[in-house]
Amino acid sequence: MHEDLLGYLLGALEPHEMERVSALLKQDPEARRQLIEIQRSLKPLEDSYEPGQSPPSDLIARTLDQIGPLDQVGPLDQVGPLGEPEPSLPAMHASNHRPRTRSVTWLDMAALSAAAAILLALLVPAIANGRFEARRAACQDQLRGWGIAITTFVNRNEQHRLPAVAESGPEAFAGVYSIRLSDLGLLEDINTRWCPSLDAPGDDQLQFAALNKLPTTQQLHESSADLLRRFQKFSGGHYAYTLGVVDKDRFESPRFESRASFAVMSDAPMAGTPNEANVRESIGHDGRGINVLYEDGRVRFINVSSLDVLPDHPFFNHRGQAEAGVNVDDASLAPSWRPPFVEVFQR
Repeated sequence: MHEDLLGYLLGALEPHEMERVSALLKQDPEARRQLIEIQRSLKPLEDSYEPGQSPPSDLIARTLDQIGPLDQVGPLDQVGPLGEPEPSLPAMHASNHRPRTRSVTWLDMAALSAAAAILLALLVPAIANGRFEARRAACQDQLRGWGIAITTFVNRNEQHRLPAVAESGPEAFAGVYSIRLSDLGLLEDINTRWCPSLDAPGDDQLQFAALNKLPTTQQLHESSADLLRRFQKFSGGHYAYTLGVVDKDRFESPRFESRASFAVMSDAPMAGTPNEANVRESIGHDGRGINVLYEDGRVRFINVSSLDVLPDHPFFNHRGQAEAGVNVDDASLAPSWRPPFVEVFQR
């Protein structure tokens, strides 16, 4: 299975094999765990990779100019089968005991070097792009799994509302979304909160409790201030969650209506809220864009350049604020630690 998962990450499988592995990842938590481990092991290679410059189009011509013209040979009927002048009879007799060999010329070396450079220039970007596509697809599969858990949660809720972020107190953070689902046993694998495109934080002593398990709602209220902060920071992983909406001057969890334009989850900005200066550094997937899960269960990849032209920006409400939506159709997503409103006590 490791070979299939590695091929899936690198985008090296046939289309029907990609579909088979994708279906396996949806059903098998152990396969998802192994996928994350493989992704972690490949991360150092990706971090050290720097795209090389394409060879200039006139590389071969300039190389031939440096070599200069080849030695002239005699008439065509005096040329040997390898393009060499045919030796005279005495010379042939003298060389009976010396086997004829053809040495490698500068022209051969230049041609081989140029071919190798061109081949690398073509293959390396293709492999890197294949890894990007595979990670993006794995992230989308995870979000679809969250979509199934959310639909189950909504069907169990009398008011058919999405998981609620509290207006204040220990439950007033976007990442409580994942705890609501976990409390009902709807998250088979909590490691799916880490995007395959990014590394999960290290499991050191200070972060161990917050990283390797999700707290219950009761534990949030019983935790010390420091542990509560870590729970609020890490419970949501790499994803952003809907903060809620203001409905007739009352803060509420959004009512589930299967809307195609209402964002429920997405990749979270890694450095606060993205802006023109830091947008590429703030977004995963090589800074190209984000995966967004909509209320109807559909997952879309939105390029960075398209975020500002969306009718409903995933990270801002209609007033341009990184706070809860200002009406029932205003989706506003935020990373795990962020409260629904800026001036809110979270403990």
